[in-house]
Amino acid sequence: MQSMDLAHISSAAELLKIEHPHFGRIHPPGFLKTTIGTVTGTSRKVVVIADYSSGNRQTVAVRIDPRNFMVTIASSYVLVTLKEGASRHPIIHKTWKMVDHRKGEGVKDFFGTVSTYIDSDNLKWEHRFERTPHEDELIGFGSKGEEVLIITLESFYPTTAPDTSSAIISPSP
Repeated sequence: MQSMDLAHISSAAELLKIEHPHFGRIHPPGFLKTTIGTVTGTSRKVVVIADYSSGNRQTVAVRIDPRNFMVTIASSYVLVTLKEGASRHPIIHKTWKMVDHRKGEGVKDFFGTVSTYIDSDNLKWEHRFERTPHEDELIGFGSKGEEVLIITLESFYPTTAPDTSSAIISPSP
């Protein structure tokens, strides 16, 4: 695997080749988990993907419309795909299990509801949602517990995501 500048990525194939704790990790669940996850999971388009694996913030694939990325969050897996032409290519597909779910005082003010997962590579993820007026986020952590990947998900209210204009982002059909 090669390490590269994530801002200049222009295809799913390039994301699959880079050395990263999350991108290119394809560990699909079995048929039963996939079927249940498809029924119970939620899929959302992306507003922006920020990567901190190099120690600095990089927007991933600035030449690609972020809404071409789709995130599916299910109880047993996470799937991130990139639409290229008529096809969707998985760029992250990991099984995971929920290890914590928090909602309420002290958490709700900033994070809303937080579901914490551990994936098939033993890395932590947090899904932060119900955060009006802030966007929902999916955050992937590195092996030392540092935030490595922040995926801001499309919402119905004005965006406050860094490096995006203050526009209404609504789910596309």
